[in-house]
Amino acid sequence: MDASTRRTRFEERVRIEREFLVPINARFGTLAPLAGMTGAAINSWALRAAASPGGVDVARVAVLLREAAARAELLADNSRDVFAPAGRTSPDGLAALRAMLDDELRVGDPA
Repeated sequence: MDASTRRTRFEERVRIEREFLVPINARFGTLAPLAGMTGAAINSWALRAAASPGGVDVARVAVLLREAAARAELLADNSRDVFAPAGRTSPDGLAALRAMLDDELRVGDPA
């Protein structure tokens, strides 16, 4: 595998993470911004977001964010070609997670 492929996978992981960060920060950004898609960042966000009004099931959203982060990491994992070529993460799975996130964020939407 060449450096270009690794870079492309990293860039794709960052793009996926941003795709999940943007709607969270659009909804919670002033009270509880989400700084990243690491476990620690999601845990910190969930604690702060749980105290904000809005009717969103923050625990459920945190589960979706953790799953999206894990899938994005798998997409960027260079060892997956060697150890698990058949176990690749499907982009459709990420789209389904994003749709579920959008549904969760619509509950109690102030707009």
